[in-house]
Order: sequence, then structure tokens, then C-alpha cells
Amino acid sequence: MPYSDTCSCCLSTSCVKKVWEHAEGLRKCATPSTADSQVLGESERSREQILQTLSDLSRGFQDVADRCLLVLHLEVRVHCFHYLIPLTKQGNYAIVANVESMDYDPLVVKLNKDISAIEEAMGAALQQHKFQYIFEGLGHLISCILINGAQYFKRISESGIKKMCRNIFVLQQNLTNITMSREADLDFARQYYEMLYNTPDELLNLVVDQGVRYTELEYINALSLLHRSQTGVGDMSTQNIRLQRLKEIICEQAAIKQATKDKKITTV
Repeated sequence: MPYSDTCSCCLSTSCVKKVWEHAEGLRKCATPSTADSQVLGESERSREQILQTLSDLSRGFQDVADRCLLVLHLEVRVHCFHYLIPLTKQGNYAIVANVESMDYDPLVVKLNKDISAIEEAMGAALQQHKFQYIFEGLGHLISCILINGAQYFKRISESGIKKMCRNIFVLQQNLTNITMSREADLDFARQYYEMLYNTPDELLNLVVDQGVRYTELEYINALSLLHRSQTGVGDMSTQNIRLQRLKEIICEQAAIKQATKDKKITTV
């Protein structure tokens, strides 16, 4: 389903915010106080009925407010998928060193504008913990999308790697200004793409030296992308040999890690 159709199926960010504000206000108004209970009705029974009705209304408005907050939480994440998946599937990162390689990807620029617009709309309306609920974890999601997106690049050049790292940096900078935290997950994504400066054999040595930092599939995607992008690195059979060696290295690293863990337990 096109993104425009998806968005038309739900309220806009500003509308959801207004609904949430009204629901919060109505919930507070519907919550009975001790003073109100003393003047409601002429009998204890009618007073209890009214109090029950007000309590039900309060819970109903709270439910609407929570649902609106969830929609806002999901909305900003839909924007990330909408802009970043086409970046990896359709973007050209097999570029030479030129002015284009120094620019941010237009899709990244649009995503940053959307995130900033949502932050501006929500900042004045939501309590701090609800504001954090919308944006916390966004850096981790963006990191996952970009790392998993490596499998979709047809080829990537050194200039393309540099451009991707610049994209990640500007996204990290924007999110850091919003959440007031480092957003270290995006460092993780940047370091993943920096691995692609290596040759396939250098990448294998890097895993041995630094240990396993990514999943096996993420390393396979990186190694496969290097084979598609670099010349003189061997044919398909050579690639398969390297992939097999990669799996062996990951198994060896896992065994070393487990042995170290068992040794610590025995020592204790």
C-alpha cells in the first residue's frame, strides 16, 4: 500500500495530538473529587451510580488518550520505514568522489524534517515521559533498517560509504538534539558501513581481531556486498569459500566466549 494511502487511513499527527489533548482534559474533568461526591444526588444509590458513570467515562477517555499516544509512537516509525527502505533499495551508492557524494541523501533530509516537525508539534503538548515514549528507541530502529538494508545495495563505492556515514551522522545529530542522549545505536550502524572500506579478506581478519559484533546474517550481507562492489576479489566459488570461513570464525568466537564465561563461573 502506498505511503499516502497508509497515512490517509489514520489521523494526521496534529489531529491525533488534539484528540489526545481533549481526551486528557475530559478524563480529568470526569474524575470525581471528594467534594463532588457530597453534593451528587439525594440518595446514596443515585450518588454511587453517578460516581460509577463518571469513573467509566474517565477510563474511556484515558483509553482514547493512550490509543492516540500509541498512534503517535507508530507514526514516527512509519516515517522511518517510508524514507529509509527506498534509500537502500533504490539509492545509487556506487558513486565516484564528487559534489554529489558530499551531499546528504534527499530521503534522509526529508526524514529529518518530518521528525523535527513531529517533535515541534509534540513538545509543547505532551508531558515529558509521554514525549520520551514517542522518540525513545528511534535510533535503534533506524540503525536496524540501515544495517539490514546493506543486502539491497547492488554495489557501493568508497564515496558511497562516506555518503552513508554522513547520512547516519546527520540523523544521529537530529535525534540527539531531540532526546538529549547520544543515540549510540547509530554509532553501531556507522561502524558497520565503515567495515566496507576493507577488502573481503580484511573483513574476515577484522572479525577475528575485534570479535563478533554483528549477527551472522549482517556479516554475510557485508561480505556479499564487498564481492559485488570490488573488482579482483574472486569469483563465486571464492566468495563461497570466504562465506564458509566467516561461519567458522563466528563459531570459533562463540566457543571462545562460552569458554571464558564458563571459566568465570568456575572461578567464582
